[in-house]
Amino acid sequence: MSTMPTRAKAEMAAYGASAAALAYVPSMESLPAHATVAAVSGGCVWWLYRKVKTRDFRRTIRSAQRMLGPVTGGAVYAAAAIVPGRPWWEPVAALGWGAAMSAALPVTRSTWTPPETFTAAYPPGFRGLVMRLWDDAEVAPDTRLENIEQTLSPAHPDFTADVVAAAGRPVPRIDLVAAAAAFGVPVDCVTLDEIPGTGPGRMRLTVAPTTRRSGGSLEDMWAQKVARPGGAIPDSSIVRVEQFPATGDLPARGMILAQVEPGEVARVSHAQLCSAFGVEAEELRLVAESRGREVLVTLYESAPLKASRRATRELLTLDAYGRYTIGTAHDGSDAKVHMQSAAGTLHGFLVGVTGSGKTVCLALMCAAWALAGLATWVTSARPDAQMSAVGRHIDRQNAGPVPTWWMLKAAIALMDIRGEINAERGHDFSAHSPYPGLVLVLDEFNSLVGDDGLGDDIAQMTDVLAREGRKFGIGIVFAGQSLNLAKLGGEASLRDQVQGGIGVVLRIANSSGGIAARQATGGLAGDADLAAIPDRFNASMSLMDRMHGITDDVPGETTQGVGHTVTGSGATMMRSLYVHLPKDGSPDGLPEIFPEDGSINCLTAREIDALTDLGLWHDWTMPPPSGKDNGQDDDGQGAVLGTFAPPPLPNQTRPKATVKDKVLAAVTGQMTAKEIRAQVDAAAGTVRNALSDLVAEGRLHQVDHGVYAPVPASVGTAPQDD
Repeated sequence: MSTMPTRAKAEMAAYGASAAALAYVPSMESLPAHATVAAVSGGCVWWLYRKVKTRDFRRTIRSAQRMLGPVTGGAVYAAAAIVPGRPWWEPVAALGWGAAMSAALPVTRSTWTPPETFTAAYPPGFRGLVMRLWDDAEVAPDTRLENIEQTLSPAHPDFTADVVAAAGRPVPRIDLVAAAAAFGVPVDCVTLDEIPGTGPGRMRLTVAPTTRRSGGSLEDMWAQKVARPGGAIPDSSIVRVEQFPATGDLPARGMILAQVEPGEVARVSHAQLCSAFGVEAEELRLVAESRGREVLVTLYESAPLKASRRATRELLTLDAYGRYTIGTAHDGSDAKVHMQSAAGTLHGFLVGVTGSGKTVCLALMCAAWALAGLATWVTSARPDAQMSAVGRHIDRQNAGPVPTWWMLKAAIALMDIRGEINAERGHDFSAHSPYPGLVLVLDEFNSLVGDDGLGDDIAQMTDVLAREGRKFGIGIVFAGQSLNLAKLGGEASLRDQVQGGIGVVLRIANSSGGIAARQATGGLAGDADLAAIPDRFNASMSLMDRMHGITDDVPGETTQGVGHTVTGSGATMMRSLYVHLPKDGSPDGLPEIFPEDGSINCLTAREIDALTDLGLWHDWTMPPPSGKDNGQDDDGQGAVLGTFAPPPLPNQTRPKATVKDKVLAAVTGQMTAKEIRAQVDAAAGTVRNALSDLVAEGRLHQVDHGVYAPVPASVGTAPQDD
């Protein structure tokens, strides 16, 4: 009794008093006593019934144990009250009930364990299991395990722990056979080492059955399969190994930092690296990033890029370093790209097959340029409904070799026009220039330069813009399923111009990484070894499963948008942001990422007027003039380069009226902006700017938002400065 808790002693006393009451009170026929016992017993039964309905059986059993006394006591009381008189068995039943309840102690038994059956409390999970096995085996009495960490993953039993002795005492000699028996592993899977910087009172225990079964430690595997000559990363060595648990949508991962000797550059074979770690490349679980002589290898428990993130204006807005977020990197961070390279170019490239997410990436880029104040002209080999939707939010968008020829022709003429502005300002293009940056997107570039009639001219003008457009704020972005720059002169120099800008490589045709990636990008990806992107996650089936006849007809999730951002020789695996571009004609999500006020960036009035005077500012659908008609040589150089004063096209009269004059002539009554744009032969952005200028000059009256009318005669008109 001296070791019994006070609560248990109080409960036993209560049972004794209740037993004495049960022996005499039921025969007194006292209605208040009967009602009290009935209420207590009935309440306990009702409470137990509610616990049963919760289906939490563990708590139900514990509640039943605690309610055992009142319920059984009420039954004994009812039996004694129902039988008339005072039979001999009533005191015996009451005393027997009291003795049984005292022996069981139902109320406190669930929270109290007698000292002779006391067991030590261990933390839950793997750590508690390891500590209990160590204590039960008594490998080294008076020692304990601390800092228990699983080394591979939560699914593997490999772990390390610190063996800690009592204060002031060293860790005793530990028999490795006994330690291996404690955890049920082979003896050669257990090692005990000193911990640098600590005394003999703490030792490092390592238990690695999985690693040993696979042929040795991680360092041994790395030396045999990765660092060997001809291996995945020849002549490399491990510098550091880290493990990180799962967080949010990011699965658990292990990371290995390796490096090669000074003076060497790390060469990575992604396919060989996957084979060394026993994973399939199609799983997209292993990512290798190289920077000079260092390589960071990340192995995930599952593919980290299955979830896509919706694009927002905030993500596509430039940060303080001139970058915008185009996707999510494999480690969960933002995949950012620079709008301008370190050299100040706006060039870049985007490569991806049909269905890889290339159009979505182009839409993201156009939105980021629009939010940064840049004007955008987009052309492609053939009309595309999704790019036409993007075209409603940018200055110019068209398809075909003829519009591409006119677009490039106007852009080269624009260099001369902006050259005059630069001379007036005393500097080349910068944030202080009075004209906006201009990005030309050439989608399906191979088809455009392969056109029989205009392909050579398109290639030549593209080459000029790529080399000389920087100081005039004009950039070129090449896009397509693959890029062939052989028709552009001086490919090495062109690569130097483009590589520093934005580079995105999505899934490429027949990709096997390495050389295939360099060929698909026309060398713009440099020496970056890009992991092959399958069309679906886990799309392939193992040969062993095929051998056993196992079939799985459930397709994996699409990898649309999964690819790499490339800068120079560095690449980062990522998944691009998502914006809704429907294929059924339903509303798209583009208004959510382009400027909120719906404004469209376009050229300045001075530039448009100058291009109009040169006969280059129209709908760009008429056939281009022939160089021979202007007395040029057969090579047609004069039609492309030289001084930009081409003769009027046949049956074409140069317009002398400005866009503002056309708008004033079109507005004969109250009209909406849409009705005005339909009657004025000019770009939508140009008409919008002209309307704003005319209202500011007092030459046009704005009745309501988007509604305009002529200025009343009593008000008069301002002098015309145009």
